[in-house]
Amino acid sequence: MNHAMFTRRAAAAVLALALIAAVPAAVRAEEPSAPAPSSSEPAAVPAPAVLISRSEMQPIPAGQETDVTFSFHNLGTTALTTPVAAVTPSEGLSVSGTSSSFALSDIPAGETGTVTVRLRAGDGAAASQSVGIELRYSYDANGAPAQGTSSDRLSIPVTPKPAAVQPLIAVTRSGVSSPISPGEEFVITLTFENKGQVTVTGAAATVTPSEALNILNETSTFPLPDIAPGKSASATVKLRAAKEIASESQSLTAELRFVYDNAGTPTAASATEKVNIPARATAASSSAQQKTDAPVPNIVVKSFTYGDGKTVAAGAKFPLSFTFENTGSLTCENIVVIVDGGESFTVDGGTNTAHYKSLGAGKEQKQELNMQALPAAKSGAQSISVSFKYEYVDGTRRASVTSDVRISVPVSQPDRFQITAPAQGTSASAGEEAEVTLAYVNKGKGDVANLEAELVGEGFTAPTRTQYLGNVAAGGSGNIGFAVTPDDEGTLKFTVKVTYEDADQQVQTREFPVTLEVQAPVLPDDDFAGMDEPEKTGAPAWLWACLAALAAAAAAVGVILWRRKKQAARTEAPRDWGWDDGGDGEE
Repeated sequence: MNHAMFTRRAAAAVLALALIAAVPAAVRAEEPSAPAPSSSEPAAVPAPAVLISRSEMQPIPAGQETDVTFSFHNLGTTALTTPVAAVTPSEGLSVSGTSSSFALSDIPAGETGTVTVRLRAGDGAAASQSVGIELRYSYDANGAPAQGTSSDRLSIPVTPKPAAVQPLIAVTRSGVSSPISPGEEFVITLTFENKGQVTVTGAAATVTPSEALNILNETSTFPLPDIAPGKSASATVKLRAAKEIASESQSLTAELRFVYDNAGTPTAASATEKVNIPARATAASSSAQQKTDAPVPNIVVKSFTYGDGKTVAAGAKFPLSFTFENTGSLTCENIVVIVDGGESFTVDGGTNTAHYKSLGAGKEQKQELNMQALPAAKSGAQSISVSFKYEYVDGTRRASVTSDVRISVPVSQPDRFQITAPAQGTSASAGEEAEVTLAYVNKGKGDVANLEAELVGEGFTAPTRTQYLGNVAAGGSGNIGFAVTPDDEGTLKFTVKVTYEDADQQVQTREFPVTLEVQAPVLPDDDFAGMDEPEKTGAPAWLWACLAALAAAAAAVGVILWRRKKQAARTEAPRDWGWDDGGDGEE
């Protein structure tokens, strides 16, 4: 096939493709466009805008009233008819009168309507106050009445009352001629003086005596009248001393609760004062007071053991034995010992509580019980709490003491990090890459840290000889893979060295020997080496096939178009060709 024939066929194929692409475009050009929607609805008439303002004014003093004029300027082009203004003051203000809504006269376009409102500032009003104004009105909207609303919030200045300081209350008592004797009855007058700047109202004094005094009044609370600044009020308290007075210093504690006006706000407050009353101590009490109290006896854990003294594996059982000692000079009685293993240990059968009747001064007592480390216990030193509750008698006084002692027991999580060794005797070819894989899984309760693998040996090459895989969480798994290329045929031996830190942070090392049977490299087959390359002449065969297909398609499209044109011609002008049945078509 020459170049001219090739060129003609290519041109025919391109022309056929252009005709096929033109048909959909022509069809789309004949589609009618949709008409644009139209609307005959009239435009809505907006409500007239209204500018709301207030008159100039001085701040309203708290607790007083003043008149404020509010103006409504019609910025629209139609009148505002039957307008009504509603006033909503903030919390510190109020509208004087019976209504907070005010009717105004009609406001023509461009005119201003006003309304005057009397506002009162509360006694406790703050400086920043405001008034909400809402104007409701009617207006003409293209011959039809419509409703409109305009609103705004305007600030109202207020001068608040100055805050009052809580009044200081001074408490004094009446004089005592001599110290109070045991069993004596006497009267004390308590005086409460207001040294502040505001009046104290609703005052009531509650009196609490010391240990050796008793109140003989029906109640220990005494109501008092209002106390003006600089004035005072009194309460009379009847008392009786106990038959035995341990201390020469006795007292009355008076708490005064009251209310005062703080910038118009009633505020509750209190004042507490203690007044001393001299007394004569009894002889027995004096001698007991002069006697020095004995030191409190302490119980401490002197020594303890836990099995063989090494670390306790998580989940393992071990015997716990400890010896406690009374280091005081008094006998400890009714001793209760409680052992608490916390989050890491538990008692293995039995109870964690023991009772001892007494333990003399300087004596020792040994206690043993079986314990178990919980499977989920953390590695490292974990504590066991030993609590002691006991009593001791010092003269005629019995006292109770509680003390806690903690002992430490090391716990270790077992190393359950498993690594699967690679397959042995695997065949490989010299100069070809082979893969060595080791699977691992952490079956322990703790994490494995700093997992690292290394290839150790000679006779091979590898892209990387060391891999750092990081930490492996409890229950985690994965694979360690190396790509190894043997240098020569024969038996290749090397080692995969794996190191990591277990849950006890101890470095563990594992080595896995690997043996590969290396075969000679595979050479190419000679039957394919002598094959001649195909002769490269002219255009490729596939190009000729594509051009032939395009030419056939173009011819088919031409036939279809010719038939459609001929059919249209017959429809427009039908003719009688005069052919006879079975004739050759001539007249």
